[in-house]
Amino acid sequence: MSEVSSKEFVELNKMLPEERLDYTLAQMIEKGFLWGLFGTDGWVMLKADDDVCMPIWPCQTFATAWVKNDFPNCEPRQIEFTDWLETWLPGMQSNNTLILVFPLGDDEEGIMLEASEMLECIEEDLANLAENKKD
Repeated sequence: MSEVSSKEFVELNKMLPEERLDYTLAQMIEKGFLWGLFGTDGWVMLKADDDVCMPIWPCQTFATAWVKNDFPNCEPRQIEFTDWLETWLPGMQSNNTLILVFPLGDDEEGIMLEASEMLECIEEDLANLAENKKD
């Protein structure tokens, strides 16, 4: 069974990159995982100008759709949220790898963030959740 319905898939495709960033952060926190692409040479990293970035998605459905178009020899692979926070983001920060959040294709790429920026966004969302639970 698909993670998102056909209707949700269409609606998410219509979102602006900023909205997809917010959606991705919320889904990571709620579900406890995110998705990257893994191939024969390891995790997929893209080169954008002089930067290296890793594309990530909130659900397997979109990672799978992107694979078919751009990386047919790769497969979506789940990354645990705690691993993302504790291992991936510090490592990406130290080697200057950027994060491409929820890209859809050539015409509609995602937001590109530094690891420290993503960590700040996550911490802000977690603080907001904690605050809302108090109310």
